[in-house]
Amino acid sequence: MNSNNRLCKTSLGFITLLAVSAMPAGCSNNASLNESAIVMPDRLTVKNSTSRVANSVAELRSGDHVTVSRRAKSEDGISLSMLTGPRGESGWVESRFLIKEDLVEKSRAIAAEVRDIQTQAIGRSKRDLKLRLSPDRANEENVITVLANGTLLEIVIRDRKPKPAALLAESEDESADNKTSHTSDYKYDVWYKVRLRGNTVLPAGWIYGGSVVLEIPNDIVYFASSGRRITGWHKIGTVTGDDGKTGDHYLVLERTIVNPDEEVDFDRIKILAYDPISRDYSTPFREDLSGRFPVALKMEGEKGQFQLNSIDRNKQLQLLTYGVEMLPGGKVKIVKPSRK
Repeated sequence: MNSNNRLCKTSLGFITLLAVSAMPAGCSNNASLNESAIVMPDRLTVKNSTSRVANSVAELRSGDHVTVSRRAKSEDGISLSMLTGPRGESGWVESRFLIKEDLVEKSRAIAAEVRDIQTQAIGRSKRDLKLRLSPDRANEENVITVLANGTLLEIVIRDRKPKPAALLAESEDESADNKTSHTSDYKYDVWYKVRLRGNTVLPAGWIYGGSVVLEIPNDIVYFASSGRRITGWHKIGTVTGDDGKTGDHYLVLERTIVNPDEEVDFDRIKILAYDPISRDYSTPFREDLSGRFPVALKMEGEKGQFQLNSIDRNKQLQLLTYGVEMLPGGKVKIVKPSRK
């Protein structure tokens, strides 16, 4: 080998070494991924490298469509994505802030399914909670994203599914040590189909109900019937007293706490009417029946109606329509439907 060939090979080796050393930490020299994704946060900073001291080079907005070309790990082990943005932005962001475009489309399809269904209750996540495409936690294939602790949720549908076998065994062990547990409490999972208020990227999905606490309005939270808990509510309207103080009338849905029928979402409906004089609530109407979400309330001025699906003795759904009228003095009148 002559000196020129040795110099050529040495130079090529040095150039290759420079190229490899210039690659971000944890990045593999793979072909471009060319994956479509959408930005989730309101604002997302784009950095020029994967290092701790990387500079900010651009900012993306919620809903921006980007193309991911490469993935890497930061020095701290955080998953990062190299992307190109819709306005020519280029650089690195944390992968957890991006969502695949097909998952966004599926979430929006769920939102379209419940577009015309009224919110039955408001809930809040008690911990970081997985938003899923279906009511099933046997595996992670249906996970869309992870919602932060405290995320506000609009509950539109309630469902229950058999608990996964591995989790069922754990629940049975816990129940054996807890004398107040009931069989129905641990053999099934409660699921909610929810809308995510203000989230235009991922507007809907399914969440595990065991990690949700209901945000019952403060005015009525202490008016649950004995032995029951409030599972849903609808505001009928607002009444104003002579002193200018206001209060709201509510249609309230309740369910038995001990040994409930797991096939039903509520087993009692009642009206909580606000009295503007005493500034307290009365219950002018109450009826025990087995029902399923959703309940639809429509008011036009002082009059309206609500409809619900009642489960009869043959386990068949029967649509019932009740008339509602707000009367002077904080009173509410209910007209019961005629039954076959």
